[in-house]
Amino acid sequence: MVEALLFAVDRVDHVESKIEPALESGKIVVSDRYVYSSLAYQGAAGLDVGWIEQINRMALPPDLAIYIDVPPEVVVKRMRRRRSVMETLKNQRRVREIYTQLVREGHLVLIDGNRPASEVTQNILAVVLKRLKSA
Repeated sequence: MVEALLFAVDRVDHVESKIEPALESGKIVVSDRYVYSSLAYQGAAGLDVGWIEQINRMALPPDLAIYIDVPPEVVVKRMRRRRSVMETLKNQRRVREIYTQLVREGHLVLIDGNRPASEVTQNILAVVLKRLKSA
């Protein structure tokens, strides 16, 4: 719970000190691991997702949020290759479950990440350009 609260406090500070000033000056802000990451990872760790949403209520909702979906087995393999963490398949399955629920609820746009990087990049670019054109 302490970790979740620290992430939420840091997020509010970041919104106030970086994101809002950038938006006010007309810039486009691209961020990763925003509120949805907290919901997925801390929710998978056993915290109530509703409570995580509540402590993050001060965070600006994004105009577009993308979830790049990769099978949990691939995620664990990549994480173990890049870091010395021992991420479990069970945890990554819970993380994916929460992310896909957020997709079903319309909070995130799903991108199939189990394809070549160039295809994933093109798919993301198409989603972003479509959103920019409609804005």
